Amino acid sequence: MQNDKQTKKDAPIFSDFSYDDAFRTMETECDDIVIPFVNYFYNENYDNSAQITRLRNEHFIEHEDQSDEKRITDSHFKITQNGVSKIYHIECESSSFDNSILVRLFEYDSQIAIDESETEGTVLRVKFPYTGLLLLRKSNKAPGRAEVIIQTPKGEISYDVTIMKMSDFTIEHLFENRLYLMIPFYIFNYERQLKKINMDEDKTEALAEEFRCIIDKLDEELDNGKLSALSHNAIIRLTHKVVYKLSMKHDKVQEKVGGIMGGKVLDLPEFRVFREGKEEGLKEGEEMRRQMAEEIKEGEEMRQQMAEDIKVGEEVRKQMAEEIEALQKELKKLKKDKS
Repeated sequence: MQNDKQTKKDAPIFSDFSYDDAFRTMETECDDIVIPFVNYFYNENYDNSAQITRLRNEHFIEHEDQSDEKRITDSHFKITQNGVSKIYHIECESSSFDNSILVRLFEYDSQIAIDESETEGTVLRVKFPYTGLLLLRKSNKAPGRAEVIIQTPKGEISYDVTIMKMSDFTIEHLFENRLYLMIPFYIFNYERQLKKINMDEDKTEALAEEFRCIIDKLDEELDNGKLSALSHNAIIRLTHKVVYKLSMKHDKVQEKVGGIMGGKVLDLPEFRVFREGKEEGLKEGEEMRRQMAEEIKEGEEMRQQMAEDIKVGEEVRKQMAEEIEALQKELKKLKKDKS
């Protein structure tokens, strides 16, 4: 049994950090699924023109003994639309909820606020992010919302922590609200039932069929233009990794459901292909920008030359007008003398 477990861990698909990696990968790579996720949980109304800027996610927390500990946030990004920017910090948590999570969130938020701080004379202005917590495991202790209250000499200030619980969402709800970013973690809704499902062939098949339907629905969203090819690829690959890790003790579930997701993965291009395509696109875009800059420069030079020609022409016209006026005066004088 121990050897079998080790063999599973040796598989390329396995990672001790599968859940965090899945969330970070989607947040980092897939703008088109981050936007609807933020819209839903923060009551925003961002559209396709919104720009996402990824911010530094490594922070150092100082302890009482003055030692520093490096912490990496799951997500830290800025969204800008119509000249307005907001900073978001969202953590994906697979552990059971307890109050220590709020302490950790506040530590991250404080570091982010320092990073975003501005000094105006003798005033230090710190800006805390919009904070959220995605809880993967069902917990009766988990609140619907949380609040951080900071006591200052001038009184209390506070901010909310948006809490998103995976167990609150059916697969239909996820698709209806375009919460594609949560789909790889949908298997967590069955975590407490996996042992029974694994022992019942019909239940195992029913779960496998549900994941077949998820793949079909993702294909439809891709065909309808609601999902980019990159995000479609990422969701399926990462769902496969999350299912594999969560079902480590349930061979039949891992084989059946994992086999369905893995089979689909074989038909998909590697992330590397998308990244290389993106890099190539950026290179082409930079070349186009350079060419446009050169054309604009040439156009400006032509405009300046035309302006100079017009100026010279105006001077010539003015000179000719003066000469004509002088000739007319001379002619008028001659006519007068003749008479």
